[in-house]
Amino acid sequence: MTVQNIKSKALLTAESITKKEQQIIGGKAKHLHLLQQLGLNVPKWVVLPYTKTTVLTGASLNHFLNDISEEVQAYFGADKKFAVRSSAIQEDGINHSFAGQFHTELNVDVEDLPGAIIKVLNSVESDHIISYCKQKNIGGKLNMSVIIQEMINPEISGVAFGINPVNGNRNEKIASAVFGLGEGLVSGELNADHFVIGQEMKKTIVQKEKARVSTEQGTELIDLPKRKQFQITLDDAKIKQINNCLDLLKDAFGKAQDIEFGFIEDDFILFQSRPITGLDKLADKSGELIIWDNSNIVESYPGVSSPLTFSFILKVYEGAYKQISKIFGVSQKTIDTKSEIYENLLGSIRGRVYYNLKNWYRMLAQLPGFKLNAGFMEGMMGVKESFTLEKEEKSMGKFEAWMRVIFSIIKMIWQLIKLPKSRIQFHNLMDASISKYEAIDFDQCDAAELMKHYQKFEGILLKEWKAPLVNDLYAMIFFGLLQKMSKKYFPDNPSIGNQLVAESGDIISTKPAKRLLKISSLIQEDPIAKSLFIDHNSEIIWQRLEEFPMIQKEIEDYIAAFGDRCTGELKLETITYKQDPTQLIHIIKNYVKQEIKQKKRTTEAKVDSEKIVKQRLKKNPFKFMLFNYVLNKSRSMISGRENLRFERTRAFAMVRNIFIAIGKQWYAEGIIADPRDIFLLEQKEIFDFIKGTSCNSNLIHLVENRKTMQETFQSEEAPSERIKTYGTVYHANNFYDSTQEKITEGDISGIACCAGVVKGKVQVIHDPSEIDSLEGDILVTTSTDPGWVALFPTASAILVERGSLLSHSAIVAREMSIPCIVGISNLLKRLKTGDLIEMDGSTGLVKILN
Repeated sequence: MTVQNIKSKALLTAESITKKEQQIIGGKAKHLHLLQQLGLNVPKWVVLPYTKTTVLTGASLNHFLNDISEEVQAYFGADKKFAVRSSAIQEDGINHSFAGQFHTELNVDVEDLPGAIIKVLNSVESDHIISYCKQKNIGGKLNMSVIIQEMINPEISGVAFGINPVNGNRNEKIASAVFGLGEGLVSGELNADHFVIGQEMKKTIVQKEKARVSTEQGTELIDLPKRKQFQITLDDAKIKQINNCLDLLKDAFGKAQDIEFGFIEDDFILFQSRPITGLDKLADKSGELIIWDNSNIVESYPGVSSPLTFSFILKVYEGAYKQISKIFGVSQKTIDTKSEIYENLLGSIRGRVYYNLKNWYRMLAQLPGFKLNAGFMEGMMGVKESFTLEKEEKSMGKFEAWMRVIFSIIKMIWQLIKLPKSRIQFHNLMDASISKYEAIDFDQCDAAELMKHYQKFEGILLKEWKAPLVNDLYAMIFFGLLQKMSKKYFPDNPSIGNQLVAESGDIISTKPAKRLLKISSLIQEDPIAKSLFIDHNSEIIWQRLEEFPMIQKEIEDYIAAFGDRCTGELKLETITYKQDPTQLIHIIKNYVKQEIKQKKRTTEAKVDSEKIVKQRLKKNPFKFMLFNYVLNKSRSMISGRENLRFERTRAFAMVRNIFIAIGKQWYAEGIIADPRDIFLLEQKEIFDFIKGTSCNSNLIHLVENRKTMQETFQSEEAPSERIKTYGTVYHANNFYDSTQEKITEGDISGIACCAGVVKGKVQVIHDPSEIDSLEGDILVTTSTDPGWVALFPTASAILVERGSLLSHSAIVAREMSIPCIVGISNLLKRLKTGDLIEMDGSTGLVKILN
């Protein structure tokens, strides 16, 4: 290829560019071409495609560029000056703008064009471009085309954005402007007027002492006269033109644009337009604000939960809380009108389950005594910061409000009176239902039959779950009242309420640990059995249990009673002790190895606290009676809460068994590649596939995608405990906002749960299966669930990052008389295994000693 045979087609003009040639002129030139097609006022320009320069070097390139200068002069006319600008193929794209990265030459004479073009071409090899590409992970060659544009000397120059790039508000536009050329604005060397264009116009007019202007020698910074320094750059008419242009460009390109513009008198000139980049990281602050919090729910759903689990519990929560609202006087019409609240009480953030606090507050606002209930709810859920509802969400007429309060109070009193009987009836209902479904051989049912079995069982979960819900509400209310009364009546001992509700003796959550201690003691009394458990692995021990009938019976009875009570027991994908008994054998083996036996429970703290109450309040019988009434109700409700939660564990286990049976069938039929892949599908997807209403007939491909996604979630850091999102939740929001997690120096503190001062080393544990025994060290973890209870007897104290006074770890620790503090912000960022600390379970204070 010679210079001569490309000379006539070297430059492309806006009028001559074909659709095919748009692919070789670079991003900036392509946009200029589209702007002219829209009829916008763009300075006259030509482009030198990268394909015309890459084959030329040295003298050939210089000769070629001199010929280019002649062509430019012929096209533009004599006595013109030019702006020589970059137009790389990747420039001004959707993902990368390269804004200000490449070289630009202004006020160039025609004879100086070759040198200016070479400078622009060579800018692709500059150090800052290499660094930019590395930072943005941009690979491949940066092919550079060059724009030669008639130099315009605007009186006013500026930049504008089709959305507000500062706060992400998609309903606002931003413009900044200076006098003279725009280079002073883009480089940041000049102060600029600032305009926010939205429902209200916001103008910030600054002193503009200087302006950059075009001269014979190039560009120059000049002083502005005093009279002009505070003069506004953009009047309302000019702002209207900018606003209309941005709207036109968004409609044309389908994306909000970042533009550079100028004005000569009132004539609007558009120099360039490119898509605003980084929108995937810029949340829309004008969108709906939601606060997500998993302080407490992480206890029930630790780590990443499967799609099947989340889709299942989303529906369960919806049905359950519609029930409780109706029980306490919220009309069916109101529930139906506000169904969106109930349908979205939970969220899934990077696979983790979170409470949608806004909807919890909105739901609670339907009940009487909203302010009081909100505070109690925060205590139960371990919420560290309140969420304020918009005024209009709480407002209603006075008559309606009073009628609802009176009606709800009557309903609440009636529910409280009949709650003991309701709890018994519920336990009986669950026993009967579980027995009925345990009698069904799910492996002999086809998928359609299993779906029907599930739907009937779901009816129990959604329609007959009144007792646990009512009990939970009263546990929240009475324990909240107990805390308030304790602080008021015993200001020198505000944690006395925690000691008083400890050791109820009938909480089912502690029974697994006690049964395991009993089994451990039984094994240690038999030298041969003890040797078996110490010297062999869990699989061999399980196979040889028949050699020890009494021990075997105790273990089998434990599995029958508590085989579904394990870490992550409410997650359908969890493999329980019933499914794999060797997991339980491993725990017992460690108890035997560490010679952990049953210990006599101490009740001193509780007895002492009762004496203090009697002594302090004996002169005021009414206060004493009221305090004891609230105390007894708190004990009853907390005990009931834990015991009824165990029924939830049993119910969820039945749901798990149904879906496991579907998974086995679908694997056998080749519908999925592994029986456990069933947990990677959502409940509706499974049933739609059975019914013929699915939009996806290839579940294997869907499962593979989900598997990759779940593995990503598992491998990454967990999102923040409390998250703010705006607008579309999964777009551009920051789930790892460290600004909300203030890491303090010195000692740390949390919620005091169980009294006792312990000094010792800490062990940071993420999963109870990762350690055999704490050997008297202090347990430090993010959250616990009932599966952790087997590890509790080996700890001298417990510190938990998440949770509340009514969380499982707090209740069980009190019941087992283990000093405990929960709700310690950034606990795992402050402590590491081996640190020496002193913790006080009555004040919530943790002193770091090393």
